[in-house]
Amino acid sequence: MRPRSPSFDRPIGQYREDLSMPTIAFLGVGRMGSHMARRLAEAGHKVRAFDPNTAAVAKLAAAGVEAAASPKTAAAGADFILASLPSPAALKAAVTGEDGILAAAKKGATVVDFSTVDPATTKAVAAICDKAGINYLDAPVSGGVAGAENGKLLIMIGGDQAVLDATRPVLETLAGKIIHCGPVGSGQLMKLSHNLLTAINTVALGEVLAASVKSGAKLDVLLQVLGGGLAGSKMLDWFGKTLFTQERPAFFALDLMHKDISLALDEFTASPMYLGQLVRQIYNTARADGLGGKDSTSVSEVYERLLKVDLRQPAA
Repeated sequence: MRPRSPSFDRPIGQYREDLSMPTIAFLGVGRMGSHMARRLAEAGHKVRAFDPNTAAVAKLAAAGVEAAASPKTAAAGADFILASLPSPAALKAAVTGEDGILAAAKKGATVVDFSTVDPATTKAVAAICDKAGINYLDAPVSGGVAGAENGKLLIMIGGDQAVLDATRPVLETLAGKIIHCGPVGSGQLMKLSHNLLTAINTVALGEVLAASVKSGAKLDVLLQVLGGGLAGSKMLDWFGKTLFTQERPAFFALDLMHKDISLALDEFTASPMYLGQLVRQIYNTARADGLGGKDSTSVSEVYERLLKVDLRQPAA
C-alpha cells in the first residue's frame, strides 16, 4: 500500500507546529473505545464518535467528544479514523456500508483499526481503502480496560512504516508500547496468536487450581508456590484481579475471547491445533452455562461447578 500525505498538507511522519491538532473520528466507544476516545479528546484533539449505543457516546460529552450519527458523519473531514469494533462484520459495515466511512473520508486520511479481526478481512478492507486514497493500519491492542484508561496499551501495528510514523503522535496518547509487526494484517496475526495462548493458559490455570483445591490444597498457599516458581505468569497475576475476587469484574468478556479463539483457529487451519480446539470446546461449555458476559477468566467456573469448589478468596 502506498502511503499518502494527509490532505491538510502535513508530510508523512511530520507534524508542523503551526497546524492545529488533527481531527479524529472514533468508531465504537465500548469498554475499550470509550477510554481511548476520552484520552484523545483530553489531549486536545477534536474527536467525533459514533456508536450504535448512543448513551455510550453521550457519556463522553463531558470530555469534549462530539456525537456523530453514523460512521460517515464521524469520518467527514477527519484526519484519522480510529475503530474499536466487536467483529469483522462490524468493521466491514463501518468502512464499506452505505453510511460507512468511505462515503465521506477525505483522501490522505488514515484508518487505524484497534479491533481484533482476521488478517484476511484486514487485508481486504485495507485494499478497498487504498483504492479510495486512504491509508490503513491494523492496530489490535492488549492491556485491557485498565490499559485503555491509563494510556498504557500494547499496540501491534500492521502497515506501512511511513504511515505509522505519521500516526505515532496520536497512538502515543494511548500506548505504553507500540510494536511494528510488519505489513497490513501482521498486527492481527500477532493479536490472534497472543489471545489464543492467553486462552490456553487461562483454561490450564482453571483446571489445575480447581483440581488442587478439590484435593485439599489451600488456595493462598498454592498461589504462593505457583507464583514463586516457573508456573508463575501474568495470567496467574491477572486472576487476582478477576477470578479470585468476590466481585469477579468483567474486563474482557468471555464471548469476545471465544470470538478471538475461533478467528485464530480459522487462521491456523494448516497447523494441528490440539490444545486450541480443546480450549474452544471448554469456552463453548462456559457460554452454554451462561458465562459469556462474564470475564474471560470465568471459563474456570466450568471446573468450579464440576468439582464443587470456589476459587474466590475471602474479602479483606
